[in-house]
Amino acid sequence: MGTDLNFNSHPNKLLEVHIEGVLRKARKRTSMPLAEQAVLFHDLGKINPNFQDKLEPCKKVKPSAYSQHSYLSVLAFLNYVSINSAEFKRLMRAEDNMQLRIDILRMVAIIARHHGHLPDFDKILNSEPKDALVEFVRSLKEELPMSAFYQHRLSQTHQSFKLTDNKRLFDLTYFTEQKGVPEYWQQNALAYFMDTQFSFAALIEADKRDAGNNEIYFCDEQQLISKSKLEQSLAVRFQGFRPISALNQLRTQIKNAALVGLADGLAKGNRVFTLTAPTGSGKTYMLLALASAIQQQYPTMGIMYCLPFLSITEQVESICRELLNQSDKEEEPQSGVLSVNSKAINDRIEALQKELEDNPSNEKLQKLVQEIFSEQTFDHPFIITTFVQFFETLMSNRNATLLKLPNFSKRIFLIDEIQALPPRLYIFFTAWLDEFCRRFDSFAILSTATMPHFTINSKSEVPLLRKPDELFKQFILPHPLFDPVPFFAADTFNRYRINWLEPDPFTLDDLEGHLARQTESCLIILNTIRDSRDLYERLKDQRNVYLLNTHFLPVDRRTKIERIKQHLKLGEKVTLISTQLIEAGVDIDFPVVYRDLCPLPSLIQSAGRCNRNGELKNNQNESVLGQVYSFHLVGENGKASAEMIYRDEARQFLEFSRKYIHDGITENDLFSIQSQFFQFIAENLTVGQANKDLHLIECVNKAEFEKLGSFKLIEEREFGHEFRYFVPKDVTDNTYTRAVELAQLANDRSKSYGESRNYKSQLEQQLKRIADRTITLRVWDENDAPLAANQPEQFGIRVLADLSLYSFDEGLTHSSSANALL
Repeated sequence: MGTDLNFNSHPNKLLEVHIEGVLRKARKRTSMPLAEQAVLFHDLGKINPNFQDKLEPCKKVKPSAYSQHSYLSVLAFLNYVSINSAEFKRLMRAEDNMQLRIDILRMVAIIARHHGHLPDFDKILNSEPKDALVEFVRSLKEELPMSAFYQHRLSQTHQSFKLTDNKRLFDLTYFTEQKGVPEYWQQNALAYFMDTQFSFAALIEADKRDAGNNEIYFCDEQQLISKSKLEQSLAVRFQGFRPISALNQLRTQIKNAALVGLADGLAKGNRVFTLTAPTGSGKTYMLLALASAIQQQYPTMGIMYCLPFLSITEQVESICRELLNQSDKEEEPQSGVLSVNSKAINDRIEALQKELEDNPSNEKLQKLVQEIFSEQTFDHPFIITTFVQFFETLMSNRNATLLKLPNFSKRIFLIDEIQALPPRLYIFFTAWLDEFCRRFDSFAILSTATMPHFTINSKSEVPLLRKPDELFKQFILPHPLFDPVPFFAADTFNRYRINWLEPDPFTLDDLEGHLARQTESCLIILNTIRDSRDLYERLKDQRNVYLLNTHFLPVDRRTKIERIKQHLKLGEKVTLISTQLIEAGVDIDFPVVYRDLCPLPSLIQSAGRCNRNGELKNNQNESVLGQVYSFHLVGENGKASAEMIYRDEARQFLEFSRKYIHDGITENDLFSIQSQFFQFIAENLTVGQANKDLHLIECVNKAEFEKLGSFKLIEEREFGHEFRYFVPKDVTDNTYTRAVELAQLANDRSKSYGESRNYKSQLEQQLKRIADRTITLRVWDENDAPLAANQPEQFGIRVLADLSLYSFDEGLTHSSSANALL
């Protein structure tokens, strides 16, 4: 190895060049000392002679030889800080020795796990690799020149340190066993947690970028172009939106009021805003106009548009692409829109893959790798994504997920349909966003027609480590962009009347009888798949009757909705029987809506499909209200479907609806009722209780990064065993088998990194195609699930063996799905 301090980080790349490159890239994301110091130490362990030998193709390293570097880097840091504690304390700007001990813990966690995931702080180092490290150091015949390298190659002046088998140094890595440390952490837990997570993310993103020699920052390069295009396109769009109707006049008033409120809030230093506007007021364009206004003051800000459901994501993407005149042939395609979700196909990546197949070159391969990295890290000025991607990233400890987090800085988050979050998380995530936006120079606008309450109520009975008011000490309530009451009271937004159907409870026979007397097109929203199928069986012989639930392929759901819209446009009577999937974000307009008993926000969202554009007329061409019918459906066994679906805390929400929603209420009446509902939630639900085993606030207070990282926005509730089935178009459809082939190619170790990454990207694209023809099925008896054609099963997906079980009209009709609730 020699003593000339020449070491490599990667084949043909000097270690100091890599560390300096990572440092330069990390500084683009953050100026935090924690991130900078972690970068300087993260790869010092590569001065391991066995690691250096691994980089030489002609040398063979014994499998038993210790060739790791992360824990060795930790040991170098611990020896450094044991001698240079005063200097490190100064570099970290630590106020006292207790904060210094916390900074040491954070450094150890980031360095040790930079190729893995952030750990819970009570188990930062695993015993087995730690023991292997100690044994390796004992076996060394000469001191590794880490201190000299740190001094002369990284230009870091310090008192020289040596690697020693000093087990007491590892005492500094224990969180819960250091007296006073957990309590000190809890005094400022939120800041410590966020800064640790972001520093880790900045390091791993910079590390991977430098290892791939990727100097392209699409977001930086295209931000001003994207900003200019949005500003110009909105100006043209609103010019064409001349207030020629009462609805457009009101939309313009709301937009103008929001812009005034935004300017006021920005002047006061607010970071999080609320946009509470009625359904049909044009919130998508309004949100984009507000983002554009923020960009006038902060030109380097990118946009991240976040939505709860894939169906809405597709609609918003279509609006944004049309607004920005985006096409695949643009000269600056990165200044358009990048949709990132489980089904969005990246046309740019596909085109580059095709080019690479037709005419392979290293240049094309590098370009493809850069494009893949851009999608993986959200390196784009205009991102559209889902709540799952967004909120789970904020909670994550996972390496691949946190690659996105640096690009959450300097962003304008447009959080549409915020009420779609689980109610117990309304306050938690709003308070989290408030702190995140302040710390990392971002803004957030929360939007919905049914805005929750965000006041944190102090409750004496809540344990200290779970108290939201203790964790979110600096929380500032979101700034409302305007007073929504006058707009909700406007006649233009009084579009429907709610009618309570008797008898209570109501049966399918009662519902069928009521529908038989219905002369208008109608939407019927039921709580379970079983109910929707049973009603469809009764009505399917009538003209233009459609069924829609989660047992239909996404591609068929979209086709059905377009057909139904066409019937409505032509004035033809149509009946749509659906489950909750139609509630939010689907731009469809019925004169009559039926809704089984549900919580108030669901009722309001369902009613938003009734007389949506306020254009309903009677025979005398006079404006009339649409009709929404609510009822309490029970099955033949006397059990209520609503109570089977809405359990635990949601059962209280049903009782609220039964108490406050009575016959004759109109849309104008609902604003005051929903305000009472959200006040009820704020006062009665436990803030941050993700599920019975996971309390998010407690995780932050205990520095439990791994436990918090297990958070899932969509819980797997107990409604039977879950299976995913891919439904081929026909027996010749090779979509699934192609994915299997790509997985094998991606895992072929004989392939170069670039080739392997190309195949992994193709696999990701292929899995998105599969997703569009995949159904999630829950069955009570797993042995009764439909037969699969693929053995063994891969990607957690089965291939439906009997294609006759699926049809466009009825979806999946296997006997096991007949009793499915969801």
